[in-house]
Amino acid sequence: MIEIKIPKSVTHSKIKSLQKSVLSYTGDSKEITIILPSSISKYKFSLLADLLQLIITINNKVQITKVVFEFELTKSNLESLYGQEFIYPIVSLLWNTARFIGLDKKNVKSELREFQNDYFKKMNSLSRLKGSKFILTNTDHFSDSKGLIKLLENPNGFNDNETQIIDSIRNVLLNNVLTFNKNNSEEIENIIEDIGAIVYELAKNTYEWGRTDSFSVPISPSIRGVYLKFYNNKREKIIENYSNTPLAEYFNQETLISRSLNNQGNIYYLEIMVFDSGIGFIEKFNNQENLTDLEILKRCLVKNQTSATSNLKSKKGLGLDRILNILNKTGFIKISTDKYCAYRNLVKDEYTPIDINRLDDLKLEDWNRNNFIPKESEKISGSYLSILYPFKSSN
Repeated sequence: MIEIKIPKSVTHSKIKSLQKSVLSYTGDSKEITIILPSSISKYKFSLLADLLQLIITINNKVQITKVVFEFELTKSNLESLYGQEFIYPIVSLLWNTARFIGLDKKNVKSELREFQNDYFKKMNSLSRLKGSKFILTNTDHFSDSKGLIKLLENPNGFNDNETQIIDSIRNVLLNNVLTFNKNNSEEIENIIEDIGAIVYELAKNTYEWGRTDSFSVPISPSIRGVYLKFYNNKREKIIENYSNTPLAEYFNQETLISRSLNNQGNIYYLEIMVFDSGIGFIEKFNNQENLTDLEILKRCLVKNQTSATSNLKSKKGLGLDRILNILNKTGFIKISTDKYCAYRNLVKDEYTPIDINRLDDLKLEDWNRNNFIPKESEKISGSYLSILYPFKSSN
């Protein structure tokens, strides 16, 4: 039995280290215990994506058979635990296959059930969650009535009503995410079409790509979701937190500073993240032209290259190309899938339409600064797209 402990103070580097140790594991044990904290001390941009990536990848490689909580699961502690955005998707993913063990070594699944059901109801009704964030999680191995968020999907397929999604995301941001900052709430009216379109395109993309394998067979267990989180940080602290990553360069750009830095030295920004536990872009892509992995990644960012299936009738194939256009001169996107972690700084490298026959013209950089030289041992499960959208200065 292998035990993996997620500390309260978990960081990107710690997650990467844990993932590397498990993916390189060659022992005989086929079972893993995950020890979850009562909370995470500090969320940073794409930290939740990295944590979900770790859990999903481990569960696919060596099944997670036990989840341990090293603290007393009183009602008060459970309410606090379910204020953490990591808990619902992780418990949902493992619900049918793992045991959930409390401090007294007893099964606590019945205690978790009430909070799981309540959390799903809150997501489904777009009710307020704790903190300046919101998450919507679809669980395919649950029944439709207990697993699908009606804003995004129903038994007939994806909700292709973009206007409805934009209006709902407006309400989520105003009522759940930006509740303490009047200026940023007012700015939402100017950018909600952009934010709503990003959520629409990303949710549609993961519906099309994240539920089934390369033969269109449903994956189980399977989770997919959208996550919104608001950040308010001092620029100096941001640079410190993201040192030695591409985000340090992003936050140091004069164009961004003049646009978003206020008189108090703060930068406000929104994280928009989607995730799924599928097979990833590379394996899912119908590669009939013998493209390289990097060419496939770039193809997914070009207009009219993503598939459109099922009930979808509008804006077919616009997907990630449309998002790059929305983020142009402003935002940042990070993509993790298969053996790759790529990014695009849309302030430094502005969006331009790309001819499908000129993929070399599409700018995409390696987050790990390894020139996209992959290691098979680093292959992950699922796809994770994290977008950083900065607000204008509210001086």
